[in-house]
Amino acid sequence: MNSAEESLTARVNRLHEHGVVDMHFDLLMDLYEKRRRSNVFNTDYLPQFEAGGVGVVGAAIYLLDEYLPELGLRVALDQVARLYVEQEVSGRFTICRSHADILRARQAGRIAVLITMEGVEPLGEDINLLRIFYELGLRSLGLTHARRNAAGYGGIFAPSGSSPVGLTPFGREIVRQCEALGILLDLAHLNPTGFEEVMALTTRPLIVSHSNARRYYDIERNLSDEQIRMVGERGGVIGVNALLVTPRPEEMDLDKYVDHIDHIVDLIGIEGVGLGFDFFEQVFQSMPAAVKEEFWERFPEITYIPDLKDHSHARNLTRKLIERGYKDEEIEKILHGNFMRVFQQVLAG
Repeated sequence: MNSAEESLTARVNRLHEHGVVDMHFDLLMDLYEKRRRSNVFNTDYLPQFEAGGVGVVGAAIYLLDEYLPELGLRVALDQVARLYVEQEVSGRFTICRSHADILRARQAGRIAVLITMEGVEPLGEDINLLRIFYELGLRSLGLTHARRNAAGYGGIFAPSGSSPVGLTPFGREIVRQCEALGILLDLAHLNPTGFEEVMALTTRPLIVSHSNARRYYDIERNLSDEQIRMVGERGGVIGVNALLVTPRPEEMDLDKYVDHIDHIVDLIGIEGVGLGFDFFEQVFQSMPAAVKEEFWERFPEITYIPDLKDHSHARNLTRKLIERGYKDEEIEKILHGNFMRVFQQVLAG
């Protein structure tokens, strides 16, 4: 390693000292599917987190179609239970409920895990269950995935065609309760009408845990310039996603990924950008064959960036940000500072 490369490596390592925040990872789904094993976190994920300098992970409760509707609540609770079991066995991560918890976990050298929910299917139509999940540690909630549920409609993976209907009365009540409890509202996957309704019903900063700009990948699942500006005006943060970067697989690379960061920065400033990698390939490989086949039939547009496929590659992104001219203080905001600011504003306990 020459002196220039050594200097760059030292710079990257310094920028990762506080720990990268990734606000969307399907960790809970994978822990549940591997429930017959023990110490999955340390075996399957900790080496990648450490290699990438990851410090905070948004671990999503998500239900595969095969569990709905009858087993939705049971599987969701089992996913959370597996996380608690893994916390005891691992000794290397802490389930956090507040900004202060995150700071304490990081000071102790542990990875902070925030429980999130991707789609409110576990609640059925019972608003009281939201409080139960809150007591278990739920601190960020997205109302929908791609499918319709009792709260509303997801944005589809096409330029147009999402339902013009917004939130249901149940969805609006969830939004109000999240604001009252101090649960971060996540606008990822919502259809445009639902997105606007959440904005109208809330006052606190909102996040988009994992999404991209429609300018480069024009599907309703991604964000229009107007939506990006709405998040920025509220003081929110958009976690840039490593999957839906471009409709052309041959163009899937780190430069195209950083194009999305550039675009969001141009629209709302550096304070509005974070990371929501949604690293999925490893999780996908553990699914049953029939589930994998169905997934590819529904989402054939999913492709991966060779240099950004899992958390061990996070330093590759930091190197690319340096190469693209971002200053150290800007990179620190993208890697962790912006989401940490929102945690401090919303996650009181």
